[in-house]
Amino acid sequence: MHPLHSFFAALFPVTEQDMALVLPYVVPRTIAKGEHLLEAGQVCGAVFFVTAGFFRMYYRSSEGHEVNCRFARANGFLTDYQSFLTQQPSRYSWQAVQAAEVLALPYELVQRLYRESPRWDHIGRLIAEQVYQQLNERVELLQFYTPLQRYEYVQRYQPDLLAQVSQAQLASYLGVQPESLSRIRHRLGQQKK
Repeated sequence: MHPLHSFFAALFPVTEQDMALVLPYVVPRTIAKGEHLLEAGQVCGAVFFVTAGFFRMYYRSSEGHEVNCRFARANGFLTDYQSFLTQQPSRYSWQAVQAAEVLALPYELVQRLYRESPRWDHIGRLIAEQVYQQLNERVELLQFYTPLQRYEYVQRYQPDLLAQVSQAQLASYLGVQPESLSRIRHRLGQQKK
């Protein structure tokens, strides 16, 4: 079964006929480690399904620092929904943390599916809800958790981040300086002894 078919079928029942409306128009892309799939200032022209690899979404602060705000793994979607929906330039960049492969669902395809198929319109809503939950998760981490609690949350619910991203990237995602993250890790290491 095609990886997209498997993913969609886990959300909502899809038939071979449903997939026939999508698969001929999906564009596969290979992204090298360090390469950008989307850079700030570009319009996000597709929704991407990650079949292999790992990505980070970041922006540059007013001081010029990179701030990581989201990560995307294999078997999940990534996009800048604001840019995608409005077809305006993005404020974010998506960069491959490791070599990756994606399937691009172009804007025109997605809009056509929404217009012509109630099933795809429903699936699009389910995916949009997942993206919203992912974005809201980080907002709530920053608003309601201490730095130590944020790190413990990542340890528990996103442990792959600890091995996939650099300490500086993880620190910016958690909203702390790398030195603070080192102290948190040291403190937790001392508690385990």
